[in-house]
Amino acid sequence: MDGLLRDGEGAERVLIDPAHETPLTPFREASADQVSQAVASAASALPIWAATLPTERAEVLHRLADMIARNADDLARIEATNVGKPLSQARRDVGRASDYFRFYAGVCDKLNGETIPLGPDQTALTVPEPVGVTAHILPWNYPISTLARGVAPALAAGATVVAKPSELTPFTALEVARLATQAGLPDGAFNVVTGGGEIGAALAGHEGIAHVTFTGSTATGRKVMQAASSPVAGVTLELGGKSPVIVLEDADLDAAADGVVRGIFFNAGQVCAAGARLICARSVHDALLAKVAAKAHAMGFGDPLDDPHIGPLISSGQLARVEGFVARAKAQGLTCVLGGARVDRPGFFFPPTIFADVPTDAEIARDEVFGPVLVTHLCDDAEDALRIANDSPYGLVAGVYTRGHDTALWLARKLEAGQVFINGFLTGGDTVPFGGVKHSGIGREKGLAGLSAYLAPKSIILNHARPT
Repeated sequence: MDGLLRDGEGAERVLIDPAHETPLTPFREASADQVSQAVASAASALPIWAATLPTERAEVLHRLADMIARNADDLARIEATNVGKPLSQARRDVGRASDYFRFYAGVCDKLNGETIPLGPDQTALTVPEPVGVTAHILPWNYPISTLARGVAPALAAGATVVAKPSELTPFTALEVARLATQAGLPDGAFNVVTGGGEIGAALAGHEGIAHVTFTGSTATGRKVMQAASSPVAGVTLELGGKSPVIVLEDADLDAAADGVVRGIFFNAGQVCAAGARLICARSVHDALLAKVAAKAHAMGFGDPLDDPHIGPLISSGQLARVEGFVARAKAQGLTCVLGGARVDRPGFFFPPTIFADVPTDAEIARDEVFGPVLVTHLCDDAEDALRIANDSPYGLVAGVYTRGHDTALWLARKLEAGQVFINGFLTGGDTVPFGGVKHSGIGREKGLAGLSAYLAPKSIILNHARPT
């Protein structure tokens, strides 16, 4: 905070390398007092950063984007080791972080207001102002890219930031904050506090916070929303998912298999948007399942720095969670056609696992596993597929594979999801608005839509008499 790296005053935490089950660098978490200090630091920097000319804000964010790109190799190795994701995926995340800052740098001098016609004796105009000090509570599965997708638009809007990375994955957030100071961001404009749930609650409920952006589970999102009600702060919540991928009988099965495998096994299935439910036409189910299983079976494990297909799960607790879901599904008599037991090697590895023809009311079909576990459902036609897809408390993303454009667009309009991919699951860019409906969240991030949370338009109405 205040542009300086300070030791935490809370409990000491020793992180575990998920690929080897060995200790990483120990560190001390922040205290509740340090959360207040960080918010005060951001509040003191707010008038300075908000008054900085838009073109100058853009220059700072462009420099930060360049610095992240120049340090990409080091940042990717830190991310891969800490999270356990394959190095190529970590490099992609670092590149996305740089791109977020570059995209929003280009927006700084384009945040225009508007005039509103009220008649000849009045002039109304709006002025976009930064909302204030913003809190960013981050997940462990995409630490650096999720940090950037919230912090970059906040800074572009002229707001200031206090970020809390997951207690499991703090390192790249601290490094980006250090680079931001070097890039010329005013001291206090970008603060990072480390710690677990208590620190997150203290930050979300702090009276100095104007907006809270949170990515994580639906259960924790509810707690964040409750905490944010104390300062009457706005919230952006990107929460859980159980995303459907619909494959109809006229689909390109090879393309569908590629999309399904990528959608559920990328990052070891630890993705909010993971395509965990394959809803497939009866006539092509077995053929598609064979293709998906063959691709999944060929995926190898290994040290993340060696860039395997699949890295470990984040922790022993997450491994136990996934194992529990799979064991209960087996005990219920569900058919496991691939995987189903942890990998016999050091590290928190779990293989691609598929349950076929699963009842739609089964626990493993309804609850978010957050691991490399796919379930399949059979459907009779597009309407049946839609019914199954929407029968979920979640609504983050969805996928559709069909050669029928009319059918695809009909499904896209009817699916209860914030984002729908047609014939290419999870292939959209980071300039496209992203967010969920139902239990998957509130608000949108990415693209120009991601700015709205950090701006408070002020309306000014000027009454003027006609000249005499």
